[in-house]
Amino acid sequence: HDRMLLQTERGMGSSLRHRATKRKLSAEDVSSSRSLSSTSCESGSEADIAIKTGGTVEGAKKDAARDSKVMYEFGGPLGVSALMVGFPILMLYFYLCLAFHRGHLQNPLSQEFWANGLPTIVPTYRATMIYMLFNVFQLFTAATLPGVTVLGLPVPSLGGKQLEYLCNGVATWYVDLVLVAALHFTGVFPITIVIDEVGPIMSVAMIWGIIVTIGCYVVGRVTGRDHRMSGSIPYDLFMGAILNPRIGNVDLKMWNEIRIPWKLLFFVSLSAAVKDHEINMARELQAGLTPQVWPLFGGMIEMNAIKTSAPLLFMLLAHLLYVNACMKGEECIPTTWDIFYEKWGFMLIFWNFAGVPFSYCYSTLYLLNRSLANEPIQHSKFYTTFLFVTLLLAYYVWDTANSQKNRFRMQQRGTFVERKTFPQLPWGTLKKPTYVQTKHGNKLLTGGHWRFVRKPHYTADLLMALSWGLITGFDSLIPYFYVVFFTTVLVHRVGRDEIHCQSKYGADFDEYCRQVPYMFIPFIF
Repeated sequence: HDRMLLQTERGMGSSLRHRATKRKLSAEDVSSSRSLSSTSCESGSEADIAIKTGGTVEGAKKDAARDSKVMYEFGGPLGVSALMVGFPILMLYFYLCLAFHRGHLQNPLSQEFWANGLPTIVPTYRATMIYMLFNVFQLFTAATLPGVTVLGLPVPSLGGKQLEYLCNGVATWYVDLVLVAALHFTGVFPITIVIDEVGPIMSVAMIWGIIVTIGCYVVGRVTGRDHRMSGSIPYDLFMGAILNPRIGNVDLKMWNEIRIPWKLLFFVSLSAAVKDHEINMARELQAGLTPQVWPLFGGMIEMNAIKTSAPLLFMLLAHLLYVNACMKGEECIPTTWDIFYEKWGFMLIFWNFAGVPFSYCYSTLYLLNRSLANEPIQHSKFYTTFLFVTLLLAYYVWDTANSQKNRFRMQQRGTFVERKTFPQLPWGTLKKPTYVQTKHGNKLLTGGHWRFVRKPHYTADLLMALSWGLITGFDSLIPYFYVVFFTTVLVHRVGRDEIHCQSKYGADFDEYCRQVPYMFIPFIF
């Protein structure tokens, strides 16, 4: 039903966009379009792209020029070389501090520190099988399960071609949950194995991320599918060679960004939560206490009370909200900057295969290791409740702000499809959005959350990130790595966005900033 609805809307939207754009194009533009019409469909033209986006020919020319222009970021070749070497080492260092030193920072130059810790994270056969089978299964379900197909933005390097993206994240997510529950409760694969093997699994993920980075770079160069190359091998390894890597109907970049990191992160936290429950149950039995039982369905079924600590339940909820949001709103992803512009290199490959799932889980690992040491983190009911409320409110703003923005984009291009995936939050779709119309052809949203600040989703995201650290207390700095790192990334991204928008929209962006003068916090900043 969703697929049929989408195709109907796409056809109507295409017709409407074509008629609307014909009114925008001048006689000179139309003449230019005719002169280019002899080129192949694969090469396209700026006028074709303008029609597809509802923009202008001049705007399409600017987009094409930007798509082919190389601009050094992250300190250029030297900076990205440092990142490619330094970040994997930092991941290992933080993990060993959490696993063996209760989260306290150690001397990174200590030979004893590395000699004692590294043998515990050497990849094992079981860890390799767990990680690689997970990846294979995710690739299989991404290719085969039903979902809606949406069009991405016109790709200038493909002559304005719009690639199709099969968005079946919700179906794969529910299949994952059912399968994990079946494997756990039948004893075939208890979920606690994940946390028991988390160190070796992390090492496998890091090695795999490096292998895929090099392999994708080589394939891009050998096959001639490379795009926007700088000529610097380190920089091109980091940023990537191929813009749209695909296996069959699966876009590897979107698959890697949505399916692998957030699902793995959730399962790490789920594994830790179950492990904590089992530890606390065992301690009660050793103390001679009778486990508390919860009657369900009028006493027809009984289950042991959940003994997982409140902070670990908090992290489980935080990661559940994140992964579920990615799955239920996957149709919004194809129009994002990462999918449209960024290539598939170390920055995205390593980060999604290893960085996100095994560095965003530091709070979870810290809390579990404290519990294993019989020193569980505990807070007052008021503090814990405050953080739960903060998390849920921030999530609401983050979810609905992203929905408002991406659905607004899709509405303008006629590709919007209304979905019933759970949960659909109030105010996620704007009925009569306000915006600034630019000469480029694009519209800058000034309605919903976006009338208060220019980056409401970033503000909410940072608040959630901060709560992930606050739930662990203040005895270790490592759980705060995520919010510090994330702040650094967003500051870089915001600066880049401002420069890009000023160059792209000029005076129209000035007007947008006049209407929405604050970046993150209304009336403050």
